[in-house]
Amino acid sequence: MPLSMSSNGNDLTGKVVAQRYIYRMSSTKSSTTTPYTIEERQYYKVAEDRSLDSFGERCFILRGSENANDGIEPPEESMKKNGMPRIYTKLGPALHCVKDLKEDEDDMDGLGGTVWESSYAMALYCMAHPEFIKGKGLEVGCGVGVGGILSIIGAGLASGSTEEEASNAYQSIEDIANTPVQSENDDEQLMAPVPKQLSKIIMTDSHQNILKVCMDNLQSSAFPVSKAEISMLDWKQRIVPNEMRDAFDFIIGCDCAYYFPLVNPLARTVAYTLKSSPYDRSDNQQVVRGNFLHIGPAHRESIGDLKTKLSRGFRMETRMKEIVLERVDLAPLILDSLDVEAEQMKVEIEVEGGYVEYQNIENSQYTALSGHHNEDYDGFNGDYFFPAENGKEGSYRDNGSELDFGTETA
Repeated sequence: MPLSMSSNGNDLTGKVVAQRYIYRMSSTKSSTTTPYTIEERQYYKVAEDRSLDSFGERCFILRGSENANDGIEPPEESMKKNGMPRIYTKLGPALHCVKDLKEDEDDMDGLGGTVWESSYAMALYCMAHPEFIKGKGLEVGCGVGVGGILSIIGAGLASGSTEEEASNAYQSIEDIANTPVQSENDDEQLMAPVPKQLSKIIMTDSHQNILKVCMDNLQSSAFPVSKAEISMLDWKQRIVPNEMRDAFDFIIGCDCAYYFPLVNPLARTVAYTLKSSPYDRSDNQQVVRGNFLHIGPAHRESIGDLKTKLSRGFRMETRMKEIVLERVDLAPLILDSLDVEAEQMKVEIEVEGGYVEYQNIENSQYTALSGHHNEDYDGFNGDYFFPAENGKEGSYRDNGSELDFGTETA
C-alpha cells in the first residue's frame, strides 16, 4: 500500500520522513527483561504528489535504559489537530547506531532475505544475557545477517564493550589487508562494540546470494573483520562437516524451525556442532562448554517439536521461556535532509534519552529455546549416544532438567 503524508497546509515536498519503531521486552509480561531497546528507522522522501518514496537502507539505534536520566520532565499535555491527546514514551540514550542494513530484494522465497521481528527478539535476549556470547559461535540460517549482527553488537554493549578505532581492532595481517584504505582527511574508522570474550562468529546460510547481502551488512555495520566469517552451510543435509563437529561455544538461530520437516536436521546439526558439556569429577559438577539458543514466534508449534527432538533424540538439557516483545510506533520524524539527521544523531549519542511522541503499541509473543549437552556426551560418541541415531528414540525420555545457560558455566 503506497504511503502518503496527510495534507496539513505545509509544503513537505523534498523533505525526508523517518519512519521509526521501538522494540523492547515487556517489563510486565515477558519472563526475560532487559532495559535496552532497539530503534528501527526507514527513510522516505516526500514527492510532489505527497506520496512517500522509500530510499536508502534501514538503520538501527541500540539504546540504553529509559531510566538512565530520571530528571527529564515529560512534555506538557497537548492535543493533535483531530482533538486527540498526544501520547509519549520515554527513550533511553542512544548507545550505538548500525547504519545501512539491507534485505535481499531478489530472494525468491521471501524468508532468509527478509528481516523478521524475531531478529529483534533474539538481539534483545542476547542483551539480557550477554554472557552467552563468548568464544567461537555459529549462527544457523543467518539470512541477511541483521539478527546476528544486532545480537552480537547488543551483547557487546550490554557487557561494557565500546567502539574501537580500526587501528586498535586489527588482530592479523589478513585483517589489515581486508580493511579499506582511508585518506589522511578521513575520520578514524570505529569498529562496532562486540563482546571481548567473543573469538569469532561464523554466520551461515544455504543461499549464496543471501550470504553476499550478509557480507555487505557486516561491512556496513563496521563489524570487526577478525570477529566474523561467512560460510555456506545447509543443515538440511545429513552430513555435518568434520571441522564443525564439537566446535562451537554457542549456537544461535532465529526462526529456523518454521515447519516440522526442518526440526530433525536442525536438531542434528546443533547436537553435532555444539561443544560437549562433560561432568568434572574433581569439582563434582557439570562444565557447560556449549550453549544453544533459538528464538521464534510462540505460535510456531515446531519450536516445541525442536525441544522434544533435542531432549529425546539427542539427550540435551533444554528449557523454553516466553518473551513478550513490544513494538512502539513512534511519530514520524520530518527532516530537511539526512545530513541534518546525521548531526542530530551525533549529538543524541552523546546525551541522555528523552520523551518522544508515539502512535500505537503492539505486543507479540516469542519463545526462547535454550539448551546444552548431557554430561555423558563426550563429543565423539554421538552415533552411539544419541537415541535419534541408534534407533532408541522411542524409548528414551528426558530427565526434565531445565538449566539456564550461564548458571553453571566454567
